[in-house]
Parts: sequence; structure tokens; C-alpha cells
Amino acid sequence: MKKDANEYLFNEAVKYLGKFPATRKKIKEYLQKKIKNKKTYARAIFQEGIDKKEMIEGIVRRLDELKIINEDQFIESLFNYYQQSLFSIRKIKNKLSQKGFEKKSIEEFIDQKFYENSELELEILKKFIRKKKLENLEQTNLKKKLYQQGFSENSIFRVLKD
Repeated sequence: MKKDANEYLFNEAVKYLGKFPATRKKIKEYLQKKIKNKKTYARAIFQEGIDKKEMIEGIVRRLDELKIINEDQFIESLFNYYQQSLFSIRKIKNKLSQKGFEKKSIEEFIDQKFYENSELELEILKKFIRKKKLENLEQTNLKKKLYQQGFSENSIFRVLKD
């Protein structure tokens, strides 16, 4: 038996979020793909003249209100993962952006992290050099390697000075 499209898509979004944590942007993209899929029309009834974008916005709002989407926890866990992976702050920002977080949210979150620990990138950089055993590299090669990894000029200069 076919369900109302709104209810069907909401349930599909909840199932998706049960498997993968996601941002609002990713959920919207997922629902847009679902709407384009022919199977969705076999399982759901779309009322005539309904604005599908508005329907998606409504579903995402509902997920937000029910606290099913929690971008704050998601950004925190991804940041910690990327930090453990010894990514530079620039690389972390790019990764978070690729995951679908808004630029404003990323900036605010990173600023908060720097407020808590102003030496954050420096610590990551030192661990990166130790883990990759780059201590014995010639200074120009070390600089080049660190620039390629996206570390800031300021942090690289401070590490080389020590």
C-alpha cells in the first residue's frame, strides 16, 4: 500500500540517518535523489501541485525539531577524527566543507577550538612531524612537505624555530 510522500520521505531520511550521520545539506541531497527515483513513485503518493523543494525543507525542519539531525555532535566527532589523523586546520576545514557543513558553522567551530587551545595547530604539526619521522629532513624539504599538507606558514615557522 502506498504512503503519503511526505511520510514516506521522512521515514527514508530517518533510516538514512540511522545508518550514516549527516548534515542538513546531505539529507536534502539524499531526499532529492529519492524524489528522482522511480521506486519512490511506486511506494508513495505525491499530491498534485506540491512543491517538492518545500516538502524537503519541511522534512529537514521536522528532523531538526525532533533532534534527529545533530550537526553539533557530528562536527565535533569529525573534527576529533581529523585531528587524530593529524590533518592541518586548513585540511580539516576543507573536509568539513565537503561533508556538507556550512562555512559559517565551520568557522565558528574552529574559532571555538582555537579559543580553547590557541596552540592547536602547532600541537598537530609537532605530532605529524614525529609520526611521519620528518625530524631529520633538511629544512627546505620539511617546509615543502608541511606546506603540501596544508599547515599554516606561521605554525611551520614556529616549529622550525624550536
